[in-house]
Order: sequence, then C-alpha cells, then structure tokens
Amino acid sequence: MADDSINGPKGISFPSDSTIQKLDLITSDGNRINLRKLMIEFSYHEDIYSFCINGYVGVNDAQGFIENLQLTGNEFIEVNFGKIKDSTNTDDQIFRVYKIGDRNPSRNMTSESYKLYFCSEEFILSEQIKVTQSYKGQKISDIVNNILTDKLKVKDKIDIIEDTTGLYDFIIPRMKPLEAISWLSTYARPQGLQGSDMLFFESRYGFTFRSLQSMYTDDIYGTYKFQLKNLSNDYTQTDDKVTTILEYEVIKTYDALNEVSSGTFANRLISIDPLVRSFYITDFDYTNYVNSSDKLNKYPPTNYLKNRLNKLQNENYEGVVKVATSNKNEINIPYIKNKQGGIAKDIFIETYIPYRTAQISLANYTTVKLTIPGDPGIYVGTTIQFSLNTLDSGKPTKDSDSFYSGKYLVTAVRHIIQATGIFQTILEISKESVQNEYAAIDNNNPAIKQVTQS
Repeated sequence: MADDSINGPKGISFPSDSTIQKLDLITSDGNRINLRKLMIEFSYHEDIYSFCINGYVGVNDAQGFIENLQLTGNEFIEVNFGKIKDSTNTDDQIFRVYKIGDRNPSRNMTSESYKLYFCSEEFILSEQIKVTQSYKGQKISDIVNNILTDKLKVKDKIDIIEDTTGLYDFIIPRMKPLEAISWLSTYARPQGLQGSDMLFFESRYGFTFRSLQSMYTDDIYGTYKFQLKNLSNDYTQTDDKVTTILEYEVIKTYDALNEVSSGTFANRLISIDPLVRSFYITDFDYTNYVNSSDKLNKYPPTNYLKNRLNKLQNENYEGVVKVATSNKNEINIPYIKNKQGGIAKDIFIETYIPYRTAQISLANYTTVKLTIPGDPGIYVGTTIQFSLNTLDSGKPTKDSDSFYSGKYLVTAVRHIIQATGIFQTILEISKESVQNEYAAIDNNNPAIKQVTQS
C-alpha cells in the first residue's frame, strides 16, 4: 500500500494502491476527526441517473465516537483520495453524513464497526424546500441554472449546463428543486440535436445537465481490455495506453421482449388537444432516427426481422402507445390566435415523449460492469473504449469481439478503498450501437418464413 500520509513516498508498488490524503469527520461544533486510521472501507459512488454523489465510510470505533461526538446527522465528511502523492487525485470534497448503518459490536465488546453514509449537501437541502414559481418564455437550460443558483444556492459546483432549444412557459407547482429539474429534463430538447435526451446528474466536477448524444461524441477517456496477463508492477507503465480489466460482467444484452415493451425501436404517441377537439398520431421509427443522430458507434445494435404481419421491428408502433394532451396547432386556430394571451407556447409533446421513450431505453441497450485498478480520474458521463477478446477460434487471440467491444458511455462509477490499501474502481458502462454491422436478415429465407409467416 502506498502511504496514506500526505508526506508519504512518491512511489507505488501495485496498480491498485491508493492514498487517502484526507478523510475527516467534521462535527457540528467544527471539530475535525481524522478517520483514516479507523477506516475499514471507503466507498464513493456517482451515477448518471442519480441526482447526487453518495457513499459511505466503514469504520472500526473503539473510542465511542457516536456517543462522545454526539453524532446526529448534522456532521460532514471531507475527502480527498487518489493514487500517489503528486499524481492526479480528486479535489477536496465535502459531503453530509446523513445516517449511521450496519452497526455491530465486536465479540469482546471493546469496539464496534459501523458505516457513516454520506451524500451531497444539495440532496438534503432539496428535500427541505419547495419551488413554486412561474417561468415565462425561457429556455429549460436557463430554468435549471436558476433553480441551482437561486433555490439551492449552488455557486461553484456547476460543471456543464448545455443549451436547450425552445422557449417555454412553466409553472413549477411546489416541487423539490432536484425533483423539478428532473421533471424539466423530460421536456428539454438539446440545441442542434434530435429528440429529448437531456440528463441531470452530479460528478466529482459538479452538477451536469447534458444530452446523451452530446456525451456520445466526447473523446474517449481510455481503452480497457480484458486480457490474460498480469499488470505491470509499475503503474506508470502502459501497454499502448491500455488498462487491463480485473473482472467484467455483462449485465444486459439484447432483450427482444423488453425492446418491444419499452418502445426502443418503435412507439406511438396519441396527443389530444381537447380545446380544439383534435388528436394527432406521432410514430417513432428507429431507422429514421438513427441515420441522423449522434451515436457511440457506427451501426445499429440490431438487424430487422419481419414478423408474420409483414412488419419490421421499427414498424410495430402499437407495441407501446402513450396518450397525452397537446397544444400543437392552437396557434393556427383563429379564435385562439386572435385572443390576447390565449396561446401557450408549444411544449413539443410530439417530440419529447416518443423520442425520449426510445432514447433512454436505447442508452442502456447493452450494459457491462467492469472492475479496474483504482482510477480517481474517471467519472460518469465520460466515454471509454472497451475491448473484449474474441472467443472465435478462427481469429487471432488479439482480435476483439466484433459486437461487444466498442465505445461505451460510463453511466456509474464506484471507487472502493479498503483498509489494506487496495483501491479498485467499478464502472457500469452502456452503449446503444455497435462498431460492426450485423448481417442483414433474409426475410424471404424459407427457414425464416416458416416461423414468421406460418
């Protein structure tokens, strides 16, 4: 283990070594308690589908901190962890301790172990207040920024707020601030991109409001490969800048039933405007979307099977049908148009519901969990290259799997540091496309027709 002291050695013995430069419990009266020597395990978690960072510190306590420090959930933890001194580490981060869990005494009753669970202070604050405000003629990205800065008083923790298109009139009816941002995200349409795939989350750099398609086009953070060889003892040495994966697990691959029931490749919206007594049908067709959208990889994650009703996967719109109210064409109705204040701004329900239904499902089409040597530099929202060796005996062993290798989006990160000094990072990565094209289905093949046209 690399020394966990700030004055520790610059060297490193193994790729999984770590250094915790700061792990302080800040009590409600301002005292600091160094938890590094008491720590059993430290866990730090980011998730692209979660508002805020969270985690825990497992400690072994023989001094009765819970009683003596009068812990009540009004304490904070300040952390800074990394690899070695003078290398890339995280910045100092302060979190709120919101509960004590898994509290167990030792057999001789002289100590006890427990976990101090922490989260971002903004998550606690968001649970304590409500937003009741009207916004007229504003971009959703500007409303999100206003909620963060004006309601939650976030100053230096905003990383990226991408511009959205369209001006909206919204009344937020007594919603928690983070809940309100999540609600607004479903309406938000990214500037210059298709659909409605904006997500709100927190990484170690701060709060982010970004489009999935925008994240897909980012440069890769690094290349990760599962290979049968040991890592070099020198962490600074790399093999063509490839990091060896310690373990991997494919969590989700294609699921044809789920793709139908979730509207991944085809879905339908019936939007009703009761004011003008009209309705509209909007069909989402994946083939129309994929050719003009930004993707992680070049090709779709499927080929197209025609069912016995002579419909392809992207044509079965009635697999998922949603109904919602609309104000799509009210501006063209004279008796509404000529009435002052009679027209509300179009909320583009015909775009955000069918597109977002498919885009969120597509984003998790293939999901893999990787365990790698601890890397404090990686965070959610980045992209990586995952290289999985092929098992095809007809190819050289250095070849990559044609379809499960490729560019992935990092959707969750968990850094785990144990008292022994072992530092590992667990990634969840997802992709909605493949780097090689699947062979086309011959829907006229007799074997296929026997099933699909019987």
